[in-house]
Parts: sequence; structure tokens; C-alpha cells
Amino acid sequence: MLRVSPVSVLNFFEVTTNISRYISSKKLLDKKYLLPSFAKFLNEESFADFFMAYDEGGLYFHVRVNVPFTKVNSPEFNKADSIEIFLDTKDLKTKGHVTKFCHHFVFFPEKVQNSFGKEISRFRADDMHKLCNPSDLKIEASILKDSYFMNIFIPQSCLHGYDLKNNNKLGFNYRINRYSQEPMHFCASSKEYPIERNPYLWATLVLG
Repeated sequence: MLRVSPVSVLNFFEVTTNISRYISSKKLLDKKYLLPSFAKFLNEESFADFFMAYDEGGLYFHVRVNVPFTKVNSPEFNKADSIEIFLDTKDLKTKGHVTKFCHHFVFFPEKVQNSFGKEISRFRADDMHKLCNPSDLKIEASILKDSYFMNIFIPQSCLHGYDLKNNNKLGFNYRINRYSQEPMHFCASSKEYPIERNPYLWATLVLG
């Protein structure tokens, strides 16, 4: 008997959402910075709150994971507790592959190899450029009894092609991993596609 895996309704629509400019006098926990959750459309458990803002200096994130921390794992980070962020600084939806403007970061609630996070982008040979230094990423992590949260700043110097004067859109997705549990995504699910290799499936973020 032929079995067809369910396909998410999000795969048939372009997901677009606005992102607010970061105001240093306000906490990133302000509701205006909270991204919508599409977990129910992806048939996933919603177990995290994801906040995001921007300015000319880079991108700001606050991620609150509302389940207990278990463990980190390297190099198989996606099989333990970690947060992955996917960014395309040009939002090139016409490209069916990763370009030099695409970035893949992973962040940990505990230090792994003396760092809370790093860039792990994989470019084609003709798009190859140096990955950002992990020390350039500004990361704070706090583990509580029943949850953990992370404050993350990715500076402009780590985002090849980030230029607000000429482009106010970003391609974006995230994957929040849990040990021995299913992950949570923003829009496209890795259960259906290798999202790290298909940036045309990522959402569009409008900055401003």
C-alpha cells in the first residue's frame, strides 16, 4: 500500500513577517519582538519562545526554551539541546542552493569546546569564504530547573551581505533541538526537507 507522508501547509505559502528595530532601552522580551509560532501547522510541539530584533550593527535574539535542559553533544549537536539559526542576508528565493549569503549558526546552553556557539555554514566551492570567529558572537546562557534561555547577538561582521541601506529582507528559519525528542522549527521542517540546503524554503523577514 502506498503511503504518502503529510506535507505541511506552509510549504505552499511564502511565510513573511516583520521584525522590529532593536531599542537598547527596552528588553528583548517585549512582545513586539516575539516571532509567531507555526508549530501547529507543522504538527510540532511548541516548547519555545523566540524573540528577534535588528539594527545596523547586527541581529539580536532571545530564545526561551520551556522544557528542562538535558545535555549538549558535539559533533552531533542536533541530537541534543541546541538552537540552530539559518539566515540568508539577500533572501534569494530564486536560488535552489546555498549561496555565499547564507549562514548556519548553532548555539548551546552549555559551552562546547569552550564556546556557546559557532557558524557551521557549508558553501559551494565558488562561494567559499571564511566563517566567523566564534569569539565575535555575543552569547549569554542561563539554565533553570525547568527551562533555559539564551541571549544571542550576531554582529554585522559575521553576516556576509548584511546591508540595511540596500536590502531590508532576510531569509530565515530556526531549529530548536532537544535530546531524544522532536525539534521545533519556525517554518520549514527538517522532517520533510534538508532545510540547511534549501534556503528557498526559509521565511522572509522584513526589517522595519
